Amino acid sequence: MTTYNSIKNDLIKVNSEISSLFSTAELIPGISRTPFDTWEKECRSIEKQMTEDDIVRVAVVGAIKSGKSTFINAYLGGDYLRRGAGVVTSIVTRIRTGPTLRAILDFKNWDEVNGEMRQAMVLFPSLDWRSADGQFDIRREQDRTELKKALSSLSTDQLISHDTRDANWVLLSSYLKGYKRVSGTLASDNRIQQYESGKFARHKDFAGDDSLAVYLKDIELHIEARHSPNGDTEIADCQGSDSPNPLHLSMIQDYLLKTNLIIYVLSSRTGIRQADIKFLSMIKKMGLLENIFFVINCDFSEHEDLDDLAALIERTREEISLIKHEPEVFAFSTLFNLFRQLEDLSEKDRLRLKQWKKESELATFSNEETARFETALHEKLTADRFSLLLKNQMERLAIMAAGTHDWTSINHDILVRDSDSAREILEKIEHEQELMNRVKSMIKDTLDGVSKKTRAELEKDIDSFLDAQYGDIIKDIQKFVRNYNIAYQDHEDDIEAVGFSSAMYTIFQEFRHDLDLFIAETINPKLVQFIRREENKITEFLDNIASTYDTMVKDASHKYDETLRHMGITLKGQTPGGLNYIDLGSIKRKVGFKVPPLISPTEYTAKIRTEAIMRLGFYNIIKAIKKLLKRQIQNEKEGEIFALRDGVRRIKQETEHSIVFYLKNYKENLKFQYIFKLAETASNHLHEALIDRFCVITTDISEMTALIGEEQSGKEKALAILKSMEEDSRKILEEIDRIRQVLRNHPKTV
Repeated sequence: MTTYNSIKNDLIKVNSEISSLFSTAELIPGISRTPFDTWEKECRSIEKQMTEDDIVRVAVVGAIKSGKSTFINAYLGGDYLRRGAGVVTSIVTRIRTGPTLRAILDFKNWDEVNGEMRQAMVLFPSLDWRSADGQFDIRREQDRTELKKALSSLSTDQLISHDTRDANWVLLSSYLKGYKRVSGTLASDNRIQQYESGKFARHKDFAGDDSLAVYLKDIELHIEARHSPNGDTEIADCQGSDSPNPLHLSMIQDYLLKTNLIIYVLSSRTGIRQADIKFLSMIKKMGLLENIFFVINCDFSEHEDLDDLAALIERTREEISLIKHEPEVFAFSTLFNLFRQLEDLSEKDRLRLKQWKKESELATFSNEETARFETALHEKLTADRFSLLLKNQMERLAIMAAGTHDWTSINHDILVRDSDSAREILEKIEHEQELMNRVKSMIKDTLDGVSKKTRAELEKDIDSFLDAQYGDIIKDIQKFVRNYNIAYQDHEDDIEAVGFSSAMYTIFQEFRHDLDLFIAETINPKLVQFIRREENKITEFLDNIASTYDTMVKDASHKYDETLRHMGITLKGQTPGGLNYIDLGSIKRKVGFKVPPLISPTEYTAKIRTEAIMRLGFYNIIKAIKKLLKRQIQNEKEGEIFALRDGVRRIKQETEHSIVFYLKNYKENLKFQYIFKLAETASNHLHEALIDRFCVITTDISEMTALIGEEQSGKEKALAILKSMEEDSRKILEEIDRIRQVLRNHPKTV
């Protein structure tokens, strides 16, 4: 059966054969230059692309406990990922295939660890102590001891935020708990740790233990190739979309921007929930719903029979359809599929598997749906993948093969003529070449002009959208911050129970959580929409040029062919298929362009806490003076309420200042590190694609004409080489046509 990899290998072979033709041309006697220097570089570039970086990325997302890790394990055929991992880890685990089992763990450095901890300590209650230099460092034993005391002194009420454990307490506690186990691994720079073969399973300790996972930046697993149908696919196990930490959502968003396919896992125990609707709506706003599969992970024990399960599937499909028209929905048991592939099952799991097999109706349905899903996934990762990664390369190879064939045909026909006839042909060809060169110059000048105009418009768009005073993003964030209301009177009980510092911290945490969530759910999708609009603008600008000059290129080439035909020279090179001139996805993969990370959380300084305490002291002095003067005091806690209000005002000011600073930097990074580079590279790519057919036509062939008067042996050698090249290039064109025909006749088997 034809596969993606077999097609890729065929094209790599074609590329190598074309490159060999260029080397052969250099053997022609008397030839000091050939028209193939540019194409030789292109051949090297194509080989690199097809052998090094054609990764298709698949993100597996869904709510916590929906079965994402179990789904991936079942797909890979082994218990590679820790199932039921905690919800605190913010690691996206990436899985690729490789020759051996290997886990690659990328650890944070000490500055990153201490920086995160210092941010978590801002306004944290019970942290009145200070380290020697005022900067916490987890490597100092005294700092760890004092922080541990402070954390242990907190009450139960202080450890609960948004109906779950306080995220900062969890972060700080996890760092302290895991310190001894990782202290020998971390360094001042980032450190990579690898676990291979028998030690591979150790990575589960980090993925499933919050106290270790907190020290990681990234996990990449390599699974033996026999467990995956395609060695060029990366599957990512993403954090739960309903994680209580909004920062996890931002990390998922960053990864989704790199993906080619999203698999959304839903549990049949719950069906689609409000959190799922919310997350899918966000994905839709980001423009990422085009390539998405929905998998309903069936729990056999939750359904009386197949009719009950079918009703849930249909209801879920209808609800998803409100967001994604005609969704591709599959329903099967991931745990059933996994257990059947594992040899070392516990007694409990063996009994569960035995019972599930007895549920013949449900088991049969699950098997059929699994097969249907695997077929659809195979098509998405292979047949569709061809157009994503190989189509342009194939058409560029066709252009090079056709151009080489025509070059050999022209020069062969010239060499077999007498001197006068050859010089007459040369004069006419030089005239046509002059016209072609004018077209080339016109294309270059037009593209340069369009590129400057495009860059100016893109810069205007970015400056407007991300303007730190009047842009859409800053306005939205400012509106949220300034309109964020706090019922200070509701915190009187907190002040009474746990004190002013704890009440201040609770308010601060609620504000920061809600702001981070607002940025992840509202701001980041808008930012992604904007970036995609700018990318589309680049494509539209260049497509307009391409459509105009493509016709001009074809007309010029056709006129050249007609001129040669009148002189008795018939070109046999074949016209390449439709070339997709502007494919930004391919360009980004080729050059390695990535969208800058989306908007990150705001940083705060410890001065907020100091100022709040000072304000409280000031208001308490006023309250004491009022008592001395026997003035009426409306509320015994009015000093604390006033201090809370001032503290919140200071928090909001820091937030706006931090966002303004961040947006200024992000705007410049987006312009100069991504959008401008992408536009320039796309313009160059279009220029290369348009003039590819001129590469051979505009080459000086006077050296070949000079061979006519040379001795017979040199002439015969040149003719033999040209004849051989002509025949080889014809065979290459036939092979490319064969590949095209296979894809037309059997697109779903690739």
